[in-house]
Amino acid sequence: MPGDGIRIAGGTWMHALAGFLPGSRTLTQRYAEHVWPDDDRDELAVYDTASGGQVAVLDLAELAVDPEEDEFRSAEVLDGRHVLVPGRVFPAGGPPQTRHWLIDAASLRPLGRLAYPAAVGRDVTVLGDGTWLTEDGGGHLHRWALGRTEPAASA
Repeated sequence: MPGDGIRIAGGTWMHALAGFLPGSRTLTQRYAEHVWPDDDRDELAVYDTASGGQVAVLDLAELAVDPEEDEFRSAEVLDGRHVLVPGRVFPAGGPPQTRHWLIDAASLRPLGRLAYPAAVGRDVTVLGDGTWLTEDGGGHLHRWALGRTEPAASA
């Protein structure tokens, strides 16, 4: 019923609240890895908190090199229009690679993979002003914003 909260099919234990979006919407991430052999679908979803209805959904396998070998542990709301999804992908014959994707917050349509001028890890810290931090593995933090970067600082 409207007003009774968000109903998430499949049980809430496989879903995590990833963030809040403008217009009374929430972003959730579903983790189904290794739960059931025939249900290995990780996804993002946007819900309208007033009606409880699902507004948009993205199967994260769309971002993976190999849908059977993907690893998306978080989704970060950058601002009212963008979601950042860091993940580790496993290309055939190569070592795991960290990649970050930019997603449209309203439709959950992938906008593209981010190209950084420095190494980044999977861990992302969103600062709430449209910028985010990553660590390069060498003890340096980098602050990023869409369309610009700032010099690295020692951690």
